Amino acid sequence: MGPKKIPWILPALRFAVLFSACMMEIGALDEKPNFPPQEQKINIDSGVHLTNNYHSSRSADAFNVDAGNEYVDSKIKGSFLHSGEADSFCPLFANIEESVNFEKTLNIHIVPHTHDDVGWLKTVDQYFYGLNNTIQQAHVSLILDNVIHQLLDTNTNHNRTFTYVETAFFSRWYTALPSSDQKSLKRLISEGKFSFANGGWCMHDEATTHYMGMIDQTTLGHSFLKKELGVIPKVGWQIDPFGHSATQGTLMTSGFGFDALYFGRIHYVDLENRQKEAQCEGIWSSKTSPSSSPSASSSVFWGLTGSNRGNYGAPDNFCFDSLCADEPLVGLSEDDLRTRTRGFLNSVGIQASQTKGRNILLTMGSDFQYAQARKNYQNLDLLIDAVGQFLRDGTLNASDFFGDRFDSVRIFYSTPERYTSCKHADLMNSKQRPNTVKRDTSGYEVEESDAKFNPQNWAVKTGDFFPYADCDHCYWTGYFSSRQSLKRLERVGSSFLHAATQIDSMMKLYFSWYKNEPIPRVKERVKIKSTLGKPTRVPSWNSSPFYSLEDAMGVAQHHDAVAGTAKQHVAYDYAKLISSGISDANAFVTANLRRILLSASVSGGALDDLSYCPLLNETVCEVSKQAFENDDNEAIYVFVYNALAHMRSEAISLPVYEDVTYEAYQYNSHVDSWSHVQATLVPNMNYAQVAEAARFSLYLDALEMPPLGFVIFRITKSTTNFHSLSVKNSAVTPSLYHTSREATSSHASNTVTSEPRDEANNLRPRTLVIQSPDDIIINNDIISVKFDRSTGVIQSIQNIDEGGVILEIEQRYGFYTAFSNENSREPEKEDSFNVKGDGMCLPGYINAEGDEMPWLLGSANKWQNAGAYIFRPTTPKESLHTLSPKVPGSVLVFQSNLVTEVHAEFGELGQAPWIKQISRIFHGKNYVEVEYAVGPVPIDDCVGKEVIARYSSSIKNGGKFFSDSNGRQFVGRTLGNHSVFGKDVSLDIEPVASNFYPVNTAMFIEDDEHSFSVLVDRSQAGSSLSEGSLELIIQRRLLHDDSRGVGEPLNETDIGITPCPPFGDATRLGSGVIVKGIHLLKVGKARSGARIAREHMDQVFSRPHMFVASSSKQDQIRLRQLAEIGLKSPLPQNVMIISFVGLEEDDSFLVRLGHQFDDDESVDFSFPVEIDLQDLFPNKSIHSISEKTLSGNQDLSSWEQRRLSWDKTFRERRRKGVVNKASSVVVLEPLEIRTFEIIVK
Repeated sequence: MGPKKIPWILPALRFAVLFSACMMEIGALDEKPNFPPQEQKINIDSGVHLTNNYHSSRSADAFNVDAGNEYVDSKIKGSFLHSGEADSFCPLFANIEESVNFEKTLNIHIVPHTHDDVGWLKTVDQYFYGLNNTIQQAHVSLILDNVIHQLLDTNTNHNRTFTYVETAFFSRWYTALPSSDQKSLKRLISEGKFSFANGGWCMHDEATTHYMGMIDQTTLGHSFLKKELGVIPKVGWQIDPFGHSATQGTLMTSGFGFDALYFGRIHYVDLENRQKEAQCEGIWSSKTSPSSSPSASSSVFWGLTGSNRGNYGAPDNFCFDSLCADEPLVGLSEDDLRTRTRGFLNSVGIQASQTKGRNILLTMGSDFQYAQARKNYQNLDLLIDAVGQFLRDGTLNASDFFGDRFDSVRIFYSTPERYTSCKHADLMNSKQRPNTVKRDTSGYEVEESDAKFNPQNWAVKTGDFFPYADCDHCYWTGYFSSRQSLKRLERVGSSFLHAATQIDSMMKLYFSWYKNEPIPRVKERVKIKSTLGKPTRVPSWNSSPFYSLEDAMGVAQHHDAVAGTAKQHVAYDYAKLISSGISDANAFVTANLRRILLSASVSGGALDDLSYCPLLNETVCEVSKQAFENDDNEAIYVFVYNALAHMRSEAISLPVYEDVTYEAYQYNSHVDSWSHVQATLVPNMNYAQVAEAARFSLYLDALEMPPLGFVIFRITKSTTNFHSLSVKNSAVTPSLYHTSREATSSHASNTVTSEPRDEANNLRPRTLVIQSPDDIIINNDIISVKFDRSTGVIQSIQNIDEGGVILEIEQRYGFYTAFSNENSREPEKEDSFNVKGDGMCLPGYINAEGDEMPWLLGSANKWQNAGAYIFRPTTPKESLHTLSPKVPGSVLVFQSNLVTEVHAEFGELGQAPWIKQISRIFHGKNYVEVEYAVGPVPIDDCVGKEVIARYSSSIKNGGKFFSDSNGRQFVGRTLGNHSVFGKDVSLDIEPVASNFYPVNTAMFIEDDEHSFSVLVDRSQAGSSLSEGSLELIIQRRLLHDDSRGVGEPLNETDIGITPCPPFGDATRLGSGVIVKGIHLLKVGKARSGARIAREHMDQVFSRPHMFVASSSKQDQIRLRQLAEIGLKSPLPQNVMIISFVGLEEDDSFLVRLGHQFDDDESVDFSFPVEIDLQDLFPNKSIHSISEKTLSGNQDLSSWEQRRLSWDKTFRERRRKGVVNKASSVVVLEPLEIRTFEIIVK
């Protein structure tokens, strides 16, 4: 069996070989990592020798400081201050006189933390257990062990703290601890010494994630923290993602109950300008419309980490971790320590000058730091003492570092939450001081020295922080499209999780036996308690039957996972986890579906192969293949689930393997009978070269799929005797196929007719209208599409339903060549590439890991390569290298009343085409579906390529276009405007790469006559580089590393890789992968781009979910019960059920409802809408409703009372649409998401 081309999704079995490529290090897994009891001492400084230990009982040779001085935070009860608690370091004052003394004191918040990537250079397991350290020294369980040991240390007089983020790691570590250690940890949490920021399963990406995945992963993490530890995180902590979205600034901050958001990376020009103007912190109000929805529009405080230097680490020269090369303080002489302290205060002075107020944040930690935590804390203890002592005794003077702004300093261990409270106090106290501002001759506000540092003058940021660039030729816009296959797999897994939890809830509502006699859900995840000697099952935080999929999808949102910036073997692991999670969830759902469908009299083998079909894009379905392979007495049952809250009709496609006549019937539950339905058999050209692909697709018209319900089909071969079925309609619609040669020969009559085929082939003669020698016109009475007859390329789209508006479109595929420079900063390794005798470039491992910023000195023009993160064409203004459509006479057309396809192929002249396209229109749909298969991308010229799909139109958009933010609000983009603070000096440096933005679901352009929207089925990079055009990067194949840490090129191949060093060089094996994807093209009236995109954004995310099974024709299957599952009344078209999850407690559900239109997008749907929650619970009555924050971890009303207000007007925010206490009716404002915990009876 030869090598296989691998499209976007891979069965778990395909990873058996691939996954092992970089798993060479052998070692036993520590099943129960734990920290040592406090009375035990372990050597955690292995290999590191400090001249002197820094404890309270210091040696006589070590520098001795006054541990009792006022600069040491030894009096405060912890750093985790709960709502309502006063902070003596950051008090609120009633008048300016009270605040005079405090305003001259600078608070330095020392925040120890680690940033633990949930997969990047190593897999999740390798990071947790400390395996494969030949790639990277990182051991998460050891970090947590030793941090806790240091926090429990009673031999220090410092109130040490630590902040943790990634709950995926923490939960695994915590659940393996002995109960005594868990109690010790809980005590540290209650004392404020161990705290959590963000608290999600991971630190999710912001450019390539969909809001569904972002919500789900945060909910999973918050659920663990609340149920196991009673913790509710209060600040967002997005320190590593590569740019920051508008949705993150609103929905994912205030929606989750966070009072602030901290991050590290913004555009280098933005950063420089903010540093000069003391604007490295401020207010973010990313929602530009006037909606009052708290989840869609709310001002939050944001701040930069990493001492405002574009990262999240310690100040330069003060990283005390064992992974750093900075000299430790412990063991220094007094003079040397004073010199180092002076350097520290110089750095602090610079940082203080870059923001407003009297509090600054020092993030003392970075990637996988604190594995030898004693070293970190000993040096931090000494630093805190040294600053206090030297300022106290006068050997260092505050005025030398802060001028007349501050005359004293407090330095102490802190947490992000405490820092946020102090910044809020800064803002509130600033109201007591006059805010003087003068203006220059042009009227521009120029802050005087006092006003410059007044928090009332924090700038208000709107929009988002894209694109991100860390130097002049270094735009991180490539990762928007890196690893297209993994990006699609993530979206499929998220969509299936959405549907599976709904099905579980529907079963819980409809069938009493479902909760009383449940099928075992997740083994060994249910705690057992004993109450008066009687065993009692108590649901644990991870007792969900979908936990493995929730876990996998939570990990997949990580900013190196769905972003596509991890090493190849880690990407394989991500895909393996998702595939395994889908398989586990499928097993649970289908087992319960069988219980509903089968009566006691049905034989045990009936429907035993019922399974979800995740590989439909590969035209693969094992059930349909095996059912008809050797047995004509089999029938195939197709159960199609609609996860949307309103009725829909879709054409669904079932892979079939034989060229015979199939008869399809749809079940009607109202009369318990079958109706013969329209079906079309279309050949599968298998452009993705999938060995297991079916030869044909059988299209079925799934009409009126009920909301949150099923439609059911039965399919047999034509010899079936349906004597037991009531057939209401025997009409069958076949399909036509022909080539453009047939069109040419028949042109004189303006029609094309294929030769008749016999009924066994399910094809009959039909006609295709040809209006000119160069045109093919296809239509479905809603849209009409014109193609070039000789190439199959789209030329125009007419929307008949929108007044007949016609838009001329020029469709092109092409590529930008990737910048590479053999003299770039690369490893000391001559053979960076493995060049075979045939000249093919197969790049291997490049050890280019290291710091991202210190070496970026001067222009990056000569050395910056394109890579997994960076998009950089060979020349800054490079034009697209277009690919020519295949020569005339090659166009295939398949037509029927249900679906019509036009095929085209593209490639370079004289070479085999490597992009294949199918354009489809469906009965009753107002869009064109463009399915493309890209690859293998040729690299025989040793040049990497960024593959582009470009759609050019006559729209006059003036350089303005719109892209969605994580599937929620649309953000306006203007060509050449990066929305940085202050003057942008970078506009002409990379005019191509710098104008690409993340597109998660849709982008559009519009003018006063037309609108044009493109919807995507996964995240991609998109732009509008020329008037009237939209273009998207649909695949990347690169041959160099971009020196941002991943250390290898982005070159995905279809066989795998050799082991990573030192066991191999991670050489790619085989040919480049083939990626399949879909764009939906929509045309509308003037200024309607957002509306026409919104109409199908939910449908693209949640395509109908197909479960397929086979059974003997004689088996009697109970269908009525399943067919009647679902909502009795559909919700409005502008409302989405984002979550419908059965909770552990009987009759309890978590429900999220989302308004899917923004203000001013639609005359029909951009208005508040009332929803009666009772409509979601047929056959039940609502007992109670409690509104929650977005992750469901706290009552919304409680958070509203304690939340910090950052609105510069300081007016009390009035909230619309509260729960009607007298009924179950709620109101959704435009683009609002509301979360409810509902108990029914």
